[in-house]
Amino acid sequence: MINVRWNQLTFRWVILCCLWLCFNIIPTIQANQSSCDDDLCQLSIQDKQEAYFQFKRSSMSNSVRVIFFQINITNQSSKNNDNDTAYYAWIKNNLGRAMFTLPTSFIATSLGLYTIFIDNLNLTLIESTRGCYTRFFNNDECRKRIIFKALLHFTQLNHSCNELYCPTVCQRDFYQGDGNFDKPINATCCQTDIPKSQSIDVSDCLSKPENPKWYVSLSGLFIILLSFCLSGMAINKICNRLLRSLQRHTKIDDTSVYILNSIKRCENGYFYTPDEMDINPMTHVTHAIQYSLSVIIINGLGYLSLCIQRYPTFFTIFPRMDNSNFHLKFLIRVATFEVIVACVCILMIISADIKLYRHAKRHTSPNSHYSDISQRRRYISPNSFRTSYFQIKVYLNDIIDDLASFHVVKLIIDIITCGLCIVSFMFGSIVIIRNTFMLAELLALKFRFAFLSHQPTCRLWNQIMSIFFTLVSLFYGGIIMIHLAYTIEIIFRVIITTCAFIVTFASHFNFIIIIAIPYMHYIIQIIDAYIRKDEMIPKRIIGLQSTLDTRLTDILQADHGNLEVYIAVTYDGIIIDLPEMLQEDCIRSRIESYVRRIRHAPNHQITDGISTIAFTYARLLDNTVEVKLLHCTNGCIKCRFHQQVQPVLNCIQHHLNNNDINHFKSKLNQVYYTPTDQHDTLAIPTQLYQYLRYDSPQISLNLARILFNIIVIAAFFSIFVLIALLNYRAQTFTSLNSALANTPVIYAATILSLRNLKIQQLKEEEMDSILLINMIQYRRGYRLFYTRGIHFHPFLHLYKLTILAKNNFQHVDDVESMSGDPTRRTQNIFTVIKRWLGYPHTRHRCISVNSDYGSIAQRSTRA
Repeated sequence: MINVRWNQLTFRWVILCCLWLCFNIIPTIQANQSSCDDDLCQLSIQDKQEAYFQFKRSSMSNSVRVIFFQINITNQSSKNNDNDTAYYAWIKNNLGRAMFTLPTSFIATSLGLYTIFIDNLNLTLIESTRGCYTRFFNNDECRKRIIFKALLHFTQLNHSCNELYCPTVCQRDFYQGDGNFDKPINATCCQTDIPKSQSIDVSDCLSKPENPKWYVSLSGLFIILLSFCLSGMAINKICNRLLRSLQRHTKIDDTSVYILNSIKRCENGYFYTPDEMDINPMTHVTHAIQYSLSVIIINGLGYLSLCIQRYPTFFTIFPRMDNSNFHLKFLIRVATFEVIVACVCILMIISADIKLYRHAKRHTSPNSHYSDISQRRRYISPNSFRTSYFQIKVYLNDIIDDLASFHVVKLIIDIITCGLCIVSFMFGSIVIIRNTFMLAELLALKFRFAFLSHQPTCRLWNQIMSIFFTLVSLFYGGIIMIHLAYTIEIIFRVIITTCAFIVTFASHFNFIIIIAIPYMHYIIQIIDAYIRKDEMIPKRIIGLQSTLDTRLTDILQADHGNLEVYIAVTYDGIIIDLPEMLQEDCIRSRIESYVRRIRHAPNHQITDGISTIAFTYARLLDNTVEVKLLHCTNGCIKCRFHQQVQPVLNCIQHHLNNNDINHFKSKLNQVYYTPTDQHDTLAIPTQLYQYLRYDSPQISLNLARILFNIIVIAAFFSIFVLIALLNYRAQTFTSLNSALANTPVIYAATILSLRNLKIQQLKEEEMDSILLINMIQYRRGYRLFYTRGIHFHPFLHLYKLTILAKNNFQHVDDVESMSGDPTRRTQNIFTVIKRWLGYPHTRHRCISVNSDYGSIAQRSTRA
């Protein structure tokens, strides 16, 4: 009985549940099925005629392939939440599908070329019943359906298809990294081959996916790998160039020289620069600034590169992802980490350099045995592809030897090392790892010398802190190299993507390509000229070694010739530049006295710049030397103050009569040096090489000139491109025939615009003559030509012209009487102010750039 009653009760409950389901679930299902009914809510275009006119004008353009619709529904966005990234567009079937389904990373790294084929149209949709769009449609599929139906009706899609192409309306959800090899593109398009008599089924617009070809994602992966490989190769070339520059600078007999020819000795990992005692405290200030700026600049650029590649939608020009806020947390975390790392590194580096600066201030005496181990003189040797390949072979041989000897620990270490080197070799060169450890070693030595104690009781503490400093230094070097690689990688990725975009759609860039070819050719010529100068000038200098000695011997053995003295008047002194035949204290003092007198003479003022006094000498039959004034500082041949220079002439004549050629040869300066440990190399003084390579007129070419020319070329190119883009939607923009027809005009305009920017290419004979003249001047003792140049100071020039012009109105006898006393000077306003402030009266100083104690080079070195 109990079982029967229980079964009856259970049966009743089952019947009640079925009835409840029938009256509740089935109506709900029917309601949901009918919730996408188009009759519940319809959308129409506000100002339809005007909007359709704008749409037809854009669609008729030959360059537009995609028209994005910015949809607002009764002044509200069509997006139902902040994470909705759905965008609708009208696309042409021939090229629009490829444009619409491009990966976001490709769009962000193509320099905005994607927007040339894109247009934008703002549409305002009106609801049939106010609020029905949000009230009746609760899911995204129904909302997309009703929007698709309104856009199909607006574009009249089934009436715009012809035999050539059939446009369509598509929808795409833009999100981070879509279109890459690991993330598909979420896009759907309507059917296009529907006859005009039939209507398009909106359900097909939501069920027909539109995906790019498989090779699009594969090409994106190849671009990333190729850009990282090129980034490693670029880092290798940059580091090798810096290291070879350090390797070529050495010191011989207290003279800084530059090695001209390539070093032929075997490079075994490290090279050493001259071991100088560097006790200048300002060196630590310079290093602190360099390390700190490196962290800030390189980390900032690396973070920007990471943001562009990780979140490309932030950097797409169109469509703008205004509601992509869901990934900001990751960017903030990464930025916080970057700031913390930069602050910790900068704080430790500045603290270490402050201690080293104070330590150096206490050891500034020349007899001090202070030696800063943190400023080492050892650097890694330049790396190459062949040396990296050989190093991997060595590691593999070591692994084989470890297997044969059953050395487990060494085997594990060699396997890890070989793996790291192979990965680094695949992405450029092993130099990336070597540079990381070089930076870590340099920074670790700095920290140890600054913070570790020399007390024997602190041995354990020093060991713990040494491990900490090593980890921090290794982390610093790794962060710097990784961010540098990311920075250079994004540059190569943008270049590769842009070139691929232009090549893919070359028919639409005919006019731009034809304009760009001559400008790119000119930029390549400039860079090649700079590289050739770097290789040619050292070779030509080496080839002039014997010619230089022969020319100097002929000059010294000549029976007659000219001797030039260069005068530079500064604010508080006179700089006198003498040749080897006039380097005598008596001659220098006489010339100084003569210069001071003619400074106050009418029409003989030395206002500014470098003036020249020329003497001519001739050996007579009785073997005596006669010296005459060829011209004074103003170029006068018959100077009215000829008597003032007579003491100078007598002193020079006496000096030339009492000395022979061997004495004059002893006054010559050495130009060519041979390092003691490198007998197959040749070097010249560093200052002379820097002048000949970067500052000498006609033959030099420096980086500033290259950058200036490239900037001007880019400005000219931008002007032509912008003018062309004014009519880029016309047929002539994409027509190859039209572009070729305009080629003569473009070529003429390019030649005329770049004519003044052409780099002068001298013949070898002309270059040799200029180099020889400069080296003869250096060997004879002249210094002003490469230390001061033209020595122009506009404000000082104007001041001297204004203040000292009153001397021109004085009588000649008054000027001579005044100039007879060299201590008597015309007082100026600055002298009066200095006396009023209590400064003692000082005379003009005579500075000789030829003497051992007054040379400009040594004064700058001591400073």
